[in-house]
Amino acid sequence: MVAASVPDDRWTVPRAEGKWTPAEETEHIALAYEAFARDLKGGEPMRLIGKRWQRFIWRAVAMRRIMKSGRMPRAVSAPREVRPTGAPVSREAAMARLERASSEFERVFAAVWRDTPQRQVTHPYFGAMSLGDAARLASVHTAHHTRFLSLEHPAT
Repeated sequence: MVAASVPDDRWTVPRAEGKWTPAEETEHIALAYEAFARDLKGGEPMRLIGKRWQRFIWRAVAMRRIMKSGRMPRAVSAPREVRPTGAPVSREAAMARLERASSEFERVFAAVWRDTPQRQVTHPYFGAMSLGDAARLASVHTAHHTRFLSLEHPAT
């Protein structure tokens, strides 16, 4: 995992003013996997953001662009359910949580895909989406935040 390669002196340092630290980026990715796994298991989905007409436009424009390009837009506010807490967390604890969350997401996703492939999940900005779209979006989202963790993007 890329987070393991972040130097110790950067783990709790934001990459820029007002941005998340590598610890927070890692927590955010884990929270996103936990939220989608909870939804897939029939638990509470993330709350919808914006009005219906806004989600329609976001889906038609932003989601289409994300799916086609494989890139997430920058500076979009994270839904509250997946915002880092800001509490200090060791790299080991953050990595263990991310590993658990991603493994659980993969396990639950595979079971739902096998048993009820027509099942949908709720995305806070885009509304209901197919499992295929959810998998693609999860992959793009993880890659987006992984870029911020890489050594090519130092805190300065």
